[in-house]
Amino acid sequence: MKDSNHTILEVKNLKKYFPITKGVFSRVVNHVKAVDNISFYIKSGETLGLVGESGCGKTTVSRVVLRLTEPTAGSVFFEGLDIFSLKGDGLKKLRKDMQIIFQDPYSSLNPRLSVGNIIAEGIGAHNIARGREKKALVEGLLEKVGLSAGHYNRYPHEFSGGQRQRIAIARALSLNPKLIICDEPVSALDVSIQAQILNLLAKLKEDFTLSYLFITHDLAVVEHVSDRIATMYLGEIAEIADTSEFYSNPLHPYTITLLSANPSPDKRQRKKAIILKGDVPSPIDPPAGCRFHTRCPVAEEICQTEWPEPKEFPNGHMVRCHLVSLSKPEPPIKLS
Repeated sequence: MKDSNHTILEVKNLKKYFPITKGVFSRVVNHVKAVDNISFYIKSGETLGLVGESGCGKTTVSRVVLRLTEPTAGSVFFEGLDIFSLKGDGLKKLRKDMQIIFQDPYSSLNPRLSVGNIIAEGIGAHNIARGREKKALVEGLLEKVGLSAGHYNRYPHEFSGGQRQRIAIARALSLNPKLIICDEPVSALDVSIQAQILNLLAKLKEDFTLSYLFITHDLAVVEHVSDRIATMYLGEIAEIADTSEFYSNPLHPYTITLLSANPSPDKRQRKKAIILKGDVPSPIDPPAGCRFHTRCPVAEEICQTEWPEPKEFPNGHMVRCHLVSLSKPEPPIKLS
């Protein structure tokens, strides 16, 4: 059994800037600051939810962590190993331990391969099993995710969206990874199917002692699956807290506005939505000071000029906000 106490993933001061070029010679004139100096960790057996508006940099974080995109600066440590220093066989070995489930179950599966070959591709590449042993392993994975061994020779177009995502989950499990990044894995599915996939991911987490980085924009979904939740805005992490603390005592104005707009079936729990004014600033030229100050309903002068340092509380709650006091962690906006 995998150790459930140690930190499996640690991200330190990670940056990813995409160059903007111009002219015949492709001269770099500016950068899109997709991820800008973020830090977080995930413990073994833990799920960290990463939430935020579209375009805030969530998916870029996942791609950099997996070395699908190279970083601009910063470090990522997987079980204490600096993954940006790895090459060749060392990087290949790391791929085995870190997998991803993509958002779109229709475009993430190769339509020319059978389901069995899709799942078996990684098994063969890493020499885990051959021949009948490989086929038996794939059939077992199909049954583990709620499909049938009889689906082995069928093709992706013969399955529904929910079934395709189960195939993608089986593919991610095929190498017995320690960390799986779930990049909006249920956002393209019907609500009833979403619940089935979320319950499957929760069961697999227990069965395989998996750790998840769960990326989503759905606050109801992230509450259901996460141990801790981080809010991301314009390339930065604004707040991180345990799930219960995140929902009961949000501190950053951006987190508070997100939660105020979260629909609830219980009338007693419904909050008056806080409507943000203006658009999200461009990541090419983010505002000085606190990046949220251009839309924050309680921003003060200091928010416009000084970048807020992270404030960490004894219970692990972290927030970047000038208006939150370290001596008394109270939200600057009250939800009514």
